[in-house]
Amino acid sequence: MSPADQPSSGQGARSSADVLARSNADVLAALQQAIDSVGTDGQIHAAGSAAEAEPDPIAEDPEYKKAKKRALNMLAARDHSFAELREKLLGREHPAHIVDTLIERLQNSTLLDDANFAHSFVRAKREQRKLSQAALRRELKKKGIDGPLADDALDEIDDEWDLAYEVAAKKAASTRTLPYETRQRRILSMLARRGFPSGLSFAVTRQVLETD
Repeated sequence: MSPADQPSSGQGARSSADVLARSNADVLAALQQAIDSVGTDGQIHAAGSAAEAEPDPIAEDPEYKKAKKRALNMLAARDHSFAELREKLLGREHPAHIVDTLIERLQNSTLLDDANFAHSFVRAKREQRKLSQAALRRELKKKGIDGPLADDALDEIDDEWDLAYEVAAKKAASTRTLPYETRQRRILSMLARRGFPSGLSFAVTRQVLETD
């Protein structure tokens, strides 16, 4: 291919932006279709069904349309818990009765599912930030998820020792030139920030420093 035939870097950037825009548009379209499939009876119906054809006054309410558009944009960006999305929408001053109706339809359409959200959230945060079970439980509670839903999501967490050891070993490797007490303090501080219990943290730190 001659230089004249090769796409410029500007063309490549525009092409990537176009692909991203189309991808986002596809996600929004899928979300829109999912929520619109929920009839006035709260059930999911195929397009053109009799139940779907029943009048739905709130769907034409300007406030509902604005809230729905905002909610779908938020869900297209990332998953949300029920409480998290509701709080955000109320924070944008959408009427409470509109938000509650919208949230109910999103739940009926499965676009909002706290059980699935909790499991995905725990897996992602465990992988990205190496958080302990205690820290993950606190993070879930901030998202409005507690009790059995949190317990079920956290049940899939592996043994805390292995993860704590991984965190401690990484910190130990970056502090080899420092005195023992300084290394110990920094490793324990790191483990504490990740939410690991003190007994486990001391045991892991001692073993890491003995073998490092």
